[in-house]
Amino acid sequence: MTALPPLILLVLWTAWVIQAVLSAVQVRKFARLLDKPSREPFARFRPPAVVIVPFKGIDADLAAGVRALCAQDYPSYELILVVDSADDPAHAVLTRELANHPHLPATVLVAGPAGPHEGQKIHNQLAAIDRLLARIPDEQPPDEVWVFADSDAVPGPNWLGDLVGPLQQADLTGVTTGYRWLIPPTTTSQESGLRQHRGAGLWSHWASIMNSSVACLYGHNTFNHAWGGSMAMRADTARRGDLRGRLTGALCDDYQFSRMSRDLGLRVYFVPTCLVATPADFDLGRLINFAHRQYLLTRVYAPKLFAAAVSITSLYVAAVFSATAWLAVGLITNPRGTGWWWPGGAIACAFVANQVRSSWRTRVIRRAFGADMLRRLRPTLRVERWSPPVWMTLHWLLIM
Repeated sequence: MTALPPLILLVLWTAWVIQAVLSAVQVRKFARLLDKPSREPFARFRPPAVVIVPFKGIDADLAAGVRALCAQDYPSYELILVVDSADDPAHAVLTRELANHPHLPATVLVAGPAGPHEGQKIHNQLAAIDRLLARIPDEQPPDEVWVFADSDAVPGPNWLGDLVGPLQQADLTGVTTGYRWLIPPTTTSQESGLRQHRGAGLWSHWASIMNSSVACLYGHNTFNHAWGGSMAMRADTARRGDLRGRLTGALCDDYQFSRMSRDLGLRVYFVPTCLVATPADFDLGRLINFAHRQYLLTRVYAPKLFAAAVSITSLYVAAVFSATAWLAVGLITNPRGTGWWWPGGAIACAFVANQVRSSWRTRVIRRAFGADMLRRLRPTLRVERWSPPVWMTLHWLLIM
């Protein structure tokens, strides 16, 4: 095997190396976003805010999440926590936690069960929106902001202010958003310190890795999409864009927020300091279900984004397997030839780019969540660093 590989393979491997380099550059750009200080106008913009959180059942960090919502460093905000029934186990926890913060305007709203053609989360959000729309004009501040969050996250004390601040640019920004960073479960003991929970097998690690790959694509660009766990918009934008009508009958909330913002000629603004650590405990079945739902919704509501995900992962899988096969055959049939240099060089270049990307992703975690979270995620980072062909192939299979 001394001849050049076919031109199509050379083009494929070159594109693969370029993709690996661009991926490392993107993670570096993402890390630098976390270093930028908040703009002074954003830091001063603190209008009245209403935080809407739908609940169903008890998440692992439910009480901690409610306490975090009640302890936001924000001058004037209200909580509307929505359940489907007073018999929901979350109702008692919410009522108990809110009783410890009597100074904070807060309501546990019972929305009732969802209908046959809507999800419970959307139903709960609509109940809260109807409550806000029914208020008399004197009770509706002109610059009021509506904030939407998920029940399984524990935001930091500056989360609300950071999410609201960029809405100061009302002529540019329709929706602000954060994003999740999936955290495999751990346990702590005095004898052994922090160690990986026995339930946090490779499926949880791979889920965290694939999710973080998506997270690091965010930035100040036109490809941002709102994430339902942390979203904010001005109340007048929601009314002007008919948010209530868009959510009615929808399968999910975040893509509706994104589409509404763009239909109004406004951007979806990513707030890097609003990355939220979210528990992730997956086995194979739960991972398949989670990925199927995420990519099915993406295919329906954001087909261009879905096509990009298919193209990126397909390019990687085709390149890594073809290069590995060509290299193996070349080394076996003619180790002294030059035909295997080309796939070997491509594999080496992609490997180096992957190492650089992994190092920058480590810096992202340190800057976003601190040294304790970095120690907690060390096992996941090792899997991410040393098995890209495995988790990228898994990612491609889940998308397909």
